Amino acid sequence: MLKVTDDGEVIPIAKGLPFSLKTGPEGAYQAGPSAISLLNGEVYFIVGEYIGEQSARMYRTTDDAGYEPVTPITDGWAPLDNRFSNPYDMVNAPEVGGWIVSDPGGNSLRAVDLDGNIRDYVVFYNFAIPDQTAAVEVVPTGIARGPDGAIYVGTLTGYPYPAGEAAVWRVEDLNGDGDALDQGEAEPFVTGLTTVTDITFGPDGTLYIAEFSSDTEKVLEGGDFSKNAKSLPGRVLIWNGSETTVFADNVVSPTSLLTTDSTLYITEEFAGKVSTRPLD
Repeated sequence: MLKVTDDGEVIPIAKGLPFSLKTGPEGAYQAGPSAISLLNGEVYFIVGEYIGEQSARMYRTTDDAGYEPVTPITDGWAPLDNRFSNPYDMVNAPEVGGWIVSDPGGNSLRAVDLDGNIRDYVVFYNFAIPDQTAAVEVVPTGIARGPDGAIYVGTLTGYPYPAGEAAVWRVEDLNGDGDALDQGEAEPFVTGLTTVTDITFGPDGTLYIAEFSSDTEKVLEGGDFSKNAKSLPGRVLIWNGSETTVFADNVVSPTSLLTTDSTLYITEEFAGKVSTRPLD
């Protein structure tokens, strides 16, 4: 894990980080941390998909450039509620005493406190679409705090990743009971999307949405994934309050977004790079 200063200096802050074994398409990759958070002056991170004891856990970095676990080892045989399955992204959440974490493996958001206790915050349910026998999963991915204080989370829809069926959801604990499991507390906010992998808000409150590919099924069906992704690129959209427009097209498998005052940073996974776009 690296820290990049304003003048471009790169400083290691943690080494030898844990990772998940045999992840990604065809189990071809080892995946390290999927998200980081700065809270109370400390750096926390999560490692995703449950394959190996180091994965599906939250950690904090230590002063000696190491790390220590915050959440317990995941029991892969336990019920999915109140444990991690595949933690993907996280946002600081004082309303739960820690963080809200998106967990695509459980189709849910988890609340995690500073002591590492995990509980359900939102559970998303499958839905049916015409001309498809199997129900479609609602798979939460990128998560962000909105300018109105609510939590927003993007979703990709499970296999075969049907176009136009993904969404960005708005989540708020309206009755103050510590979760958003009640009716009306988790609602679609932007619909008609495809395989959303991340969202972020710009300094003016604009919502940016990353779509992984125009045809995710073909990208992941096998062969050279980099070649597949480049031939079927994704894009970044903006939401103006009533409709989406294309902000950046021909983006190769965008998986993460970050805004500063003037720039949008986009990780292009199968291109192996981070690209930038001016916000104005």
